[in-house]
Amino acid sequence: MKPISLLLLFLLCIAALPTFAQRSIKGTVRGTDGTPISGVSVAVKGAPRGTMTNDEGAYVINSVRPSDILVFSAVGFQRQEQPVTDRQIIDIILTADEITLEEVVVGYDVVRKEDLTGAVGTVNARELAAAPAANFDQALAGRVAGVQVTSRDGTPGAPLNIVIRGGNSITGDNSPLYVVDGVPLEGFDPSTINTRDIKSFDILKDASATAIYGSRGANGVVVITTHSGRSDGRTDVDVSSSSWFETIPNRMEVLSPYEYVKYQEKLAYANDNYVPGENVQLFLRRWVDPELYRNAAGTDWQEEIFRTARSTNHTVSLRGGNVKTTLLYSGNYLNQDGTLINTGFRKINNRLKVTHKIAPDFEINGQVEYSRNNHDGHIVSGNSRNSVIRDAISFRPINPVNWTSDDESSVEDMDPYLFDPVKILNNTERTRVDDVLSGTLGFNFKFLKKFEWSTMGNYRTTLRETTIFHKRDTYEASRTSRGINGSITDNRWDILSTSNLLRFKDQKNKHTYGMLAGVEAQYNTSEYSFLQNTNLPTDEFGIHNLGIATTPTISRTDYSRSALLSFFGRANYAYDNRYLATINFRTDGSSKFRKANRWGYFPSFSLAWRLSEEQFIKPIEAISDLKLRGGWGVTGNNRIGDFVAYNLFSVNANSGYILGTGQTYSPGAFQSNMAVPDLRWEKTAQSNIGLDLELMRKFNLTVDVYQKNTKDLLLGADMALSTGFDRVQQNVGEVSNRGIEFTFESQNIRKSDFVWRTNFNIAFNRTKTIQLNSGQQQILTDPEWDVQFMQTEYQYITRVGQPVGMIYGFVFDGIYQVDDFLFEDGAYRLKEGIPTHQSVTKPGMVRFKDINGDGVINQNDRTIIGNPHPKHTGGLFNSFNYKSFDFQFLLQWAYGFDILNGNKSEYGSIYHTNRNGLKSLANIWTPTNPETDIGGMRFDGTNLLTPFGYKLDSRHVDDGSYIKLKTVVLGYNLPERMLSSLRMKRCRLSLSAQNLLTLTKYEGYDPDVSVGRFGALTPGLDYSAYPQSLTVSAGLELSF
Repeated sequence: MKPISLLLLFLLCIAALPTFAQRSIKGTVRGTDGTPISGVSVAVKGAPRGTMTNDEGAYVINSVRPSDILVFSAVGFQRQEQPVTDRQIIDIILTADEITLEEVVVGYDVVRKEDLTGAVGTVNARELAAAPAANFDQALAGRVAGVQVTSRDGTPGAPLNIVIRGGNSITGDNSPLYVVDGVPLEGFDPSTINTRDIKSFDILKDASATAIYGSRGANGVVVITTHSGRSDGRTDVDVSSSSWFETIPNRMEVLSPYEYVKYQEKLAYANDNYVPGENVQLFLRRWVDPELYRNAAGTDWQEEIFRTARSTNHTVSLRGGNVKTTLLYSGNYLNQDGTLINTGFRKINNRLKVTHKIAPDFEINGQVEYSRNNHDGHIVSGNSRNSVIRDAISFRPINPVNWTSDDESSVEDMDPYLFDPVKILNNTERTRVDDVLSGTLGFNFKFLKKFEWSTMGNYRTTLRETTIFHKRDTYEASRTSRGINGSITDNRWDILSTSNLLRFKDQKNKHTYGMLAGVEAQYNTSEYSFLQNTNLPTDEFGIHNLGIATTPTISRTDYSRSALLSFFGRANYAYDNRYLATINFRTDGSSKFRKANRWGYFPSFSLAWRLSEEQFIKPIEAISDLKLRGGWGVTGNNRIGDFVAYNLFSVNANSGYILGTGQTYSPGAFQSNMAVPDLRWEKTAQSNIGLDLELMRKFNLTVDVYQKNTKDLLLGADMALSTGFDRVQQNVGEVSNRGIEFTFESQNIRKSDFVWRTNFNIAFNRTKTIQLNSGQQQILTDPEWDVQFMQTEYQYITRVGQPVGMIYGFVFDGIYQVDDFLFEDGAYRLKEGIPTHQSVTKPGMVRFKDINGDGVINQNDRTIIGNPHPKHTGGLFNSFNYKSFDFQFLLQWAYGFDILNGNKSEYGSIYHTNRNGLKSLANIWTPTNPETDIGGMRFDGTNLLTPFGYKLDSRHVDDGSYIKLKTVVLGYNLPERMLSSLRMKRCRLSLSAQNLLTLTKYEGYDPDVSVGRFGALTPGLDYSAYPQSLTVSAGLELSF
């Protein structure tokens, strides 16, 4: 028996060896941002053993051999395999499978990205939130092909100009429609939403995707969906806090104190015709000897008004709920100081979102939002006569900061258009407060398994109060007849909207189809009131004591309303996941048009063919997905005044009626608008052809080619003087845009502890004016950026056959040199064949090209001298994840466009007594300094500028092309063992920067600027703009 017992014991040991080799493996699964992922399948490859991650993303799997391979998979994330080897803890970072499994919100519904038939761009909401920006639009540039994001300037809290696939309208608003949680909002302010509340961000670009929004979809649609509560019984508390510093990275180079005094000396002698007289005596009384200022430090007024600004941003959110009720609360507070002293932006955002299932198929949902935005400080950009940037560049560098006008009253006259910039900023009190309250209530009811009925109502009100008070030491108070003055402006906008949707979805065998029908109604009202009191005896009591004014109160009021009623529908069909078709139709009725033209009709269709599902493509393993798309559609635009189509009469105290023997104006009514009965919808027809290609589930290429034509443009057309109106709104003109867009996404490296992802996009757009008013070939526009020196100077032109809003002026052709003249009988006479300005032309004068060749330079020689529309725009985004670290950066560019540099025009080529200017003024023309592009002051006793005035020419047009290191983010997630001891689910530390580097030839503060007053007619203008800032931020994110 003993040998048998030994044999049995030996066999049992042999059988137990595999068991001893097996062990338990544990770990945590997180996303690339460090957030735990629950519900991840963890399985042994080729075996039935497996488990799931819990709410904290943790898992434990038993009976695992060193030779096994663990497979981690979850819907919406890329599958990952990990060999066990000798490890007992395996932590995993899963990457979202953005290439194939992303869902996109398109026209009242959610579809898989792979089922799209139209052109749609998607922005990663987490990447937006990671950027150190006050509002989401400031982080949007360079992320989506065909979406051009342009800054007006760097004013804190100011919204950006977003144009999708080029502008459709010449005089109207080209901004897209925003749809936030299903509510369409025109004129949406991005600052009213907290970026961290955004769950998905989709941009609908072509008409097949936007036509279902009808009259409001012509400029594209931005669809934003916010986060909701949780239905799994968990409660998450997320806290984030960041602090950043902003600074202006560069300055305009101006004359030093010594250069300024020498410059003023030259002007004094020139103004006295080089025979010392009154001007020279005035100069000597003031400056005595320029050499005294050779080493003077002086005052750098740009340094005095700019500062390094500190800002903070704090967010808290609570997400919880169960299978019946979900709840989300989010609060955000931002306090942003401007880089200009006494400017800033503050905002508070609050959002409460609740859903409750009354029955398994019946859900009620509600949402309340409240935001308050405070914009503080003087309006800076493009305001010519009292622009603080203009004053900082032009103000005398010799004057100390505490300078007063009394100090120099006995020496020289005051410049009526120049003021101490520090005093302007310290003594102008301006505040704009926007209160926005929005409430939404909706119901979803599912019945008969295939139908869903949704009803939603929304009320949104915006209250805006703007107060401005000009103290004694301001341009307004001391240089105008208004004296110390203050004004209060109140605006109110109310929007009441409702929508009802019926959805149907079904699938039979290889056929999948769905239908949607809906009706929407919206009612808008707006109110306006203005009150101003002038010539107050003192500024001690500020804006709250305007009643002490010594002159009558100026007041105005206004009221307006409009309504929109819409019916729409859509049908989708797919066969075998290979052939897809979508048809949309919408009709809108707008109160802005008369009955005959009230209704607009907007159809669209799109088709897609997934070639990768065909048998002749399936064997090619490298092709994961291949789809061709094509679509066409019509969208509309009714962005005009509420009563433009109707006769309007206004009542005014100074109506123009003179009655009685007193011959004084009497109150009365007068016609303020002439009816245009046949005014109708502006319509845009767009066609799009697209290609989606995915290779090896790692690389994705999207190509879209489009053509869109906008007809019946809503333009101001000239009228006969006998009508009593200069112009009225009419349907005239046509504009086209065509272009091509490329988007390339790749998962370059995808390992358990290292992930590298790239997104590259580039877009080319060409806009063209096809037709203007009957017989009209061009529209000339005065941007009015400098009413002092260039009155009625048309600097932009919209011409048939050219893009909208081209820069217009003279072509610089050098300086008239002494050798260009014959000196006879004590006077200069141009040599034969050299064009002349007019009867008086002298050496040192600026010379322009004779475009028409008639030998005389005049207004007929103006031509297009700049194109403010980029040849292409794009972005390159890279993200890296290594263990607990993450790093991302975004390059953004615009290439092949021009900027009208008004700063160079005024500060660098026009001479002003007692004003400073750009460094270029130290290089003016003289007979001994002929190699320059800065004209001389005087020569032979003749004013070289006055005979031809101050004219815009090609010297003042700069290449605006640039590439920016737009965003850089470095983050670190605390490891699991530390989180457990701290009782936290997540802790992330981050450093980030915005506008860290800009490569450009542009000679202003920043090439990302456009302060033109007339939209598409005056793009690419830079004059005294609030500069863009460089931002460096540190952040902390906690989850409990």
